[in-house]
Amino acid sequence: MAQSDPAVKVLDVCRVAPMPHTPNSTAQTTLPLTFFDVLWLRFSPNQRLFFYEFPYPETTLIDTILPKLKHSLSATLQHYLPLAGNLTWPPDSGKPIIQYNEGDTVSLTVAKSEANFYHLSGSIFREAEKFYHLLPSLPASKTTVPVLALQVNLFPDAGLSIGYAAHHVVFDGKSISMFMQSWASICRHGDGSTLTSELTPFFDRTVINDPSDIEKAYLDGWLAHNGPNNRSLEIWDVKAPPDTMLGTFQLTQANIESIKKWVEAKWLEKHIEKPAFHPSTFAITSAYTWVCLIKTRRLTTKKVQLVISIDCRARLEPPIPSTYFGNCITGRIIDADTNKLMEDYGVAQAAREIGEAVRGLDDGVLNGAEELISKLLSIQDGGFLSIAGSPRLENYNTDFGWGRPKKVELVSIAKSGAFSLSDSKDGNGGIEIGVVLKKHETEAFASLFASGLEYHQVRGKLRD
Repeated sequence: MAQSDPAVKVLDVCRVAPMPHTPNSTAQTTLPLTFFDVLWLRFSPNQRLFFYEFPYPETTLIDTILPKLKHSLSATLQHYLPLAGNLTWPPDSGKPIIQYNEGDTVSLTVAKSEANFYHLSGSIFREAEKFYHLLPSLPASKTTVPVLALQVNLFPDAGLSIGYAAHHVVFDGKSISMFMQSWASICRHGDGSTLTSELTPFFDRTVINDPSDIEKAYLDGWLAHNGPNNRSLEIWDVKAPPDTMLGTFQLTQANIESIKKWVEAKWLEKHIEKPAFHPSTFAITSAYTWVCLIKTRRLTTKKVQLVISIDCRARLEPPIPSTYFGNCITGRIIDADTNKLMEDYGVAQAAREIGEAVRGLDDGVLNGAEELISKLLSIQDGGFLSIAGSPRLENYNTDFGWGRPKKVELVSIAKSGAFSLSDSKDGNGGIEIGVVLKKHETEAFASLFASGLEYHQVRGKLRD
């Protein structure tokens, strides 16, 4: 349910059940967890907002749009039954399970907001606390927690937003994006439509092999954390500082190409041998953002860490379907020398570190994965950053029938401190970057980001 805020009025809290089963619907009631899922057991949920612009009056939103959203949600849930269930930890089970029982529902909060729709859906830095009341929460106990909660916010004569809180033990970015795009597709085409093969979830967990017993390492890590034998399902209650700001920045394809050229020139200048890989768009975007954040925060730690997430679906042996539903990501923790990243060649150094980490996946995407939980639980604040989201999720293609979103905001980075990557709302192949900073840091970051792009553009032209 929405957090209390004078700018929002909760109109209703609905319980939406899956439509009655059809012969072609997924009729699964219990979904076991894999080690990919267990890794995220107590992490805060992912929370994302989709803003849609259309100047409809309140009566149209309530009488026409809302019923269509509810009906299509019910139709979508028949394909995604586990999402109406709960995460539970039965007394006789060594690990939690996802359990759907007939009659289970998804909470859908409906609210009316008097906030400025265009300010919230913009790109300039905005107070993170302005978004919290637009998002649902997942009320967790030690023994059970909902899988998913949704909230629709009406902005009369401006538009609406759709927000979700998704339990990370059930969803990775690919899975929650697939669900949202399925909901949007059924809303757009009608509940009689069938999901395309790209949106039809694959729930079979037997395709995930665990010969190294990674699951035991993760379960042991969680049971010992604040343990012993801590079987609690309570989610970490992470609080963002009150002056936390969210901002959005863009790298166009031209920006990325300019930085690539500069990076490759720096590699030749600083290293005898050129690396055996070209800088990818991911490496360039991540490196540029990482260095700007390090310089903005004037970090004094000797080392900085960046956690990158890797979708394993196509990298496992054998590969598993791209529509596999659940978590299927692992991580790599990159350690870098802070001083080197602060130098004028810092972006080139960062891109090299990221590129080498990604190249190392060719030796086995799960090599060392059993140590990941202990490393994550032992990381100290300071020089630690992670990356959330991915341009490959194509969140801006989530069209419910009103066109592409005006803005998609990953609000949960305000609590995790990560920066996010997304496809561009313009659909031009650029990258949208979400950052979270304290208020006094925002001007410095914006200046560094803009001046760096100008520098790389000029240097790129000189080399051409």
